Amino acid sequence: MTKSIPHSLAMAAVLAIGCLAADAQQYSTAVALPGVPNITTYNSVPEGFDPAAASDTELQQFGFPKRPDISDTKAYGRWLQAVSVTRITPELVVNTGRYHRPNQRVGQSTVVENTTHSSSGNWSGWSLIGGSPVFDEVVGLWVVPNVGSSTSTTNGFMSEWVGIDGNCKCNDLIQDGTEQQFTGGKATYYAWIEFIPEAEVIVKNLTVAPGDVIYAYSAVAVQSGKIVGVYYLANYNTKKAVSATIAIPPKTTFSGLSAEWIVERTEVNGSFTNPLPNYAYAYMDDAWAYRSGSSHAIDYTAEANENIVMVQGTTQLSKSFEQDADSMWFQWLAYF
Repeated sequence: MTKSIPHSLAMAAVLAIGCLAADAQQYSTAVALPGVPNITTYNSVPEGFDPAAASDTELQQFGFPKRPDISDTKAYGRWLQAVSVTRITPELVVNTGRYHRPNQRVGQSTVVENTTHSSSGNWSGWSLIGGSPVFDEVVGLWVVPNVGSSTSTTNGFMSEWVGIDGNCKCNDLIQDGTEQQFTGGKATYYAWIEFIPEAEVIVKNLTVAPGDVIYAYSAVAVQSGKIVGVYYLANYNTKKAVSATIAIPPKTTFSGLSAEWIVERTEVNGSFTNPLPNYAYAYMDDAWAYRSGSSHAIDYTAEANENIVMVQGTTQLSKSFEQDADSMWFQWLAYF
């Protein structure tokens, strides 16, 4: 005989869920910006809230990255460090005309074992490609490179980021990262989030400087029946973090067919063939992706992957090479 749940217990469960949802709404804000109308920002958390003890549902409702497998001590430890940083309410502004575009492939590719070697007009770095289930999370940790020692007087723009999609036959790209640019004889640095095809959104109050250690997390989720890009950025030097979501743009389809770790020539006012500022070397660690339904971290070369060199014509501008299973180096080679 099937036992029925007592009415009082059922009502208590419903009320608890309702209170949790209402409580979560108190700590998030709907934001509409020109060209990016459907943003949610996450504010401070309830007093006493402990991400390590929270349920998966609570982590999502309060804007935290998903918890990785606790048996993976490095991935779990990095996650715990990221979610323990003081969270501030992000102050956002759309940077019109600024985009971090999908891979602009050029030339032919070659395959050696499980790595495809290719060239791009705007990307350098690594990408996991294909497979099943789809990718739905990507993580990276890097030291912000210094472009202030540039010997060129020409303006240059570069970005370092993690993302999902953009290296496949798809029209979406969920990503967050840092911008390093040299314009008017001086260097500028800032953090940003983006859901292509919409423009870059600057996080004004998450300050970024050369040498800062940045944790970046991009993911996809379904909230209130709608697909959203999920973003979490932490600066370990300033001990501040921000969290936000952006609803999937109109006429855009989430694919989940690639995950990437990239240094890029940023598109500015329709062009990404601007000079690449001299960043010398850039280091990225914790280069992991996750597949839907799994909390197991996948190293960036553990499955079929692509190593991408940035070129302009026959000149190599930037390349990336392995440090170990989950870390890599980027190397600047030329301005243009």
